Amino acid sequence: MDNSASVVLLDDGELDRVRVILERLGVEFALCRRPRSPAEVPRARDLFVCTGRRALELGGRAPVERGAHPARWLCVHGQDFGELRAQLRDLGVHYLVHSSVDQETLRLLIANLLHDRDERRERARLPLGGEARVRVGSDTHPAKLVELSTKAARLRVEAPLEEGDWISLELPPDLRSSALDVVSGHVARAEPEGTAAKAWSVAIELDPLAPEASAELDAILRGAHPGTRVSPLTELPPRKPSDRRRSPRRAYRRRVAALTAHDAQAPQVVLGHDLSAEGIRIARQPGLVVGQRIALGLYGTAGGAPLVVEAEIVRDHGPRGLGLVFRDVTPEQRRSLEALVDGLVPLESLGGDADTATRLIVSRVLDSGSLQKS
Repeated sequence: MDNSASVVLLDDGELDRVRVILERLGVEFALCRRPRSPAEVPRARDLFVCTGRRALELGGRAPVERGAHPARWLCVHGQDFGELRAQLRDLGVHYLVHSSVDQETLRLLIANLLHDRDERRERARLPLGGEARVRVGSDTHPAKLVELSTKAARLRVEAPLEEGDWISLELPPDLRSSALDVVSGHVARAEPEGTAAKAWSVAIELDPLAPEASAELDAILRGAHPGTRVSPLTELPPRKPSDRRRSPRRAYRRRVAALTAHDAQAPQVVLGHDLSAEGIRIARQPGLVVGQRIALGLYGTAGGAPLVVEAEIVRDHGPRGLGLVFRDVTPEQRRSLEALVDGLVPLESLGGDADTATRLIVSRVLDSGSLQKS
């Protein structure tokens, strides 16, 4: 029997919040508490999570898949100091997370490590979760600094900012220094989170920094700043998504519009760009954000009725749309998805002929509460 799992969680009872995140993400994981020997711990194919004490006990012998597709190693610990970071870095730990980090930031990091493994970003982005402030004109608003990179930031703001607005962002207190306390930029994208619109997800393109400030930001992003609660320690190993994909993707390569129903109470209508049995990429739509769970009605199955499945938005591809992963798929739904995918044109054979226009997948975004569990 293969003694492995997508995610392995090793602790002595301290990481229940990580277990809750994994359950809500719908990820296959193995929970190991107080094993009598390292041999009892399954190998992690994608992500290994443990406490600092357990990491030091394991040394460099983490139970992870290595070879061509090495797993990521995430350590959660209540004490964070330079010597510990150096020890864990030498062991090969990829991320050290302080146990005081908020749940949403931890969830975002875990989701990124699981679902962004096919992307080697030129500019690393780091989930932070600190409290910040933004100034737009004469107005100042509290904000949460969700993610930060050398060129951009993502915020959650309880104010309706607009694309093109120039803003000044005051960093969280733990990250400020004499050289880097405020950054500026303009709003590249601002979208309401959910239908209530009590908060907006805002993407900022940052202005160039002075050399001293740039060096401080680089220290934050590479885990050398003492104030970060999420600290990258080791470069992530590369992976090739084409080798890991469990089913083929099919797609419709035409520019299509995302349609919104005139009736505000009706489900939104969006257009799907590509589909596999694991997930779908859809056109961008206001109100849909990374981390949100929705129900999708996929048309094109036998019988004409939509196939209703639950999905989580795990990636924002910018102008290319949103990437979703199907969650809690039943065996019957899986068979229907595979049959639907088999009936579509492969990516490699798509051309400009009119026949491919009949192959697009139209989805209705439904209230996830309408999903009937069997």
